[in-house]
Amino acid sequence: MSLLDFRSIIFFVIIGVFSSFFGNIVEKYTKLPSLIGIIFLGMIIGPSFFNMVPKEILDISPIIKDIALICVLFIGGLGISKSQIKSIGKPAVLLSIIPATLEGFTICFLSMILLDFTFVQGGILGFIIAAVSPAVLVPSMVELIDKKFGQKKAIPQMLLVGASADDTVSITLFTTFLSLYKNNSNSIFLEIALIPLTIIFTLVISFIIFKLSQKTILKIKNNILKFLFIFCVIIFIRVIEKNIQLEIFNSLLSVMIYGYLIKNYTKNSDIVKENMNIFWSVGKLYLFSFVGMAINPKLIGEYFVLGFLLLIISLSIRSFGVLMSLKGTNLNKKEKLFCIIAYLPKATVQSAKASVPIQNGVLGGEIMQAIAIFSVLLTAPLGSILIKLTAPKLLEKD
Repeated sequence: MSLLDFRSIIFFVIIGVFSSFFGNIVEKYTKLPSLIGIIFLGMIIGPSFFNMVPKEILDISPIIKDIALICVLFIGGLGISKSQIKSIGKPAVLLSIIPATLEGFTICFLSMILLDFTFVQGGILGFIIAAVSPAVLVPSMVELIDKKFGQKKAIPQMLLVGASADDTVSITLFTTFLSLYKNNSNSIFLEIALIPLTIIFTLVISFIIFKLSQKTILKIKNNILKFLFIFCVIIFIRVIEKNIQLEIFNSLLSVMIYGYLIKNYTKNSDIVKENMNIFWSVGKLYLFSFVGMAINPKLIGEYFVLGFLLLIISLSIRSFGVLMSLKGTNLNKKEKLFCIIAYLPKATVQSAKASVPIQNGVLGGEIMQAIAIFSVLLTAPLGSILIKLTAPKLLEKD
C-alpha cells in the first residue's frame, strides 16, 4: 500500500465533500436514497469513465471500505436488545442460509443452460451474486430502527442478523467452487457442513473478545476514550480475519455480535452509538463512492439481456427463499413483502469479487464479471429505493 502524498490527501477530502453534495442533491430533489448519488459519483470519477482518482487512493480503498462497513455493522449490533433476540433467532438463521443457497444454485443451473457453463463455473458465478449487500441493507435497517419502524416484531434487527451471516454462506461456497475449479481437494459437502461451524466459532470468538475487553470498557470513564478503545477493538476483529485468514471466522458477523454485547452488557452504549454515528456519517461517503469506482458498466455489453433474465429468475427464487425462512413467524403479508424487498440489494461482495475469476484464470471469467457488475447496477439502487419507499407503508411504526 502506497502512502498518500499531499495531492492524494487533498483529492481524498474532495471525494468526501462531493459525495456528500451529490448524495444530498439526490435525496433532496428526487427523494431517493443519498447512496445512489454517491455511487454514481464514484462511478463517474473512477477508472471506468474519467479516471480522476489517484492510484494511491484506489490502493487504500479496500481498507476504507472495510472500516466504514464495520462501523455500520457495529451500529446495527447496538440496535439489538436481549428481548428481541428470542423472537428473531430462528428466522434470522434461516434468512442467512436459505435465500443465498437457493439463489446461488439457481444461477448455477441457469448458467449451465444459458451460458454453457460447467457446474463448477456456474457455482462460482452463482455465489458471487448470491450475497445480499450489508453496505446497502444494514444502514437502511439502522435508519428504520431509529425511526421506530417494525420494532414491535424486531423486523429490522432480524434482517440485520440474517444479512451479516448471509455473506458467510455465499463467500464460503464461492471459495469452494473456485477451489474445485483450480483442482484443489475441497469437498463442497464438507464446506457446507463448515457453515454452521463458522457461525458458532464466530459467536464464541466474539464473546471471548468481549469478555477480555469488558473490564477495560467499564473502567474507562471518559466517553471519548471509551469510544476510541471500542473502535480499536472492532478494527482488531476485522484484522483477525484479514491477516490471520481464519476460514471459519466471519469478522462482519463478529462486529455485529460485539455491538450487541456492548449494548446489553455495558453502560453508556447510547453515547458510544452517538459517536459511531458521527464516524459513519463520514464513512458512508467513502464506502459508497468506492463501491461506485469498482463498477464498470462498459463490461456489461452483450450480456445485458442474458444477465437481466438470469437475475430476474434468481431474485424470484431468492424471494421464495425469504418466504420459506419466515414461515411460522408472526409476520403478516405486508411485513413479509418488506423482508423480500430488503433482501434484494447487491453491492459489497459483487464489487469485491467480480474480477476474482479472471484473476484466477477461470474460463468465462469476463462473463462472470459482467453479470456481477450488472447485478450491482440493477439491485443496489432498486433495492435501496424500494426499502425507503415501502417501509412506511408495509411496517408498523411504534
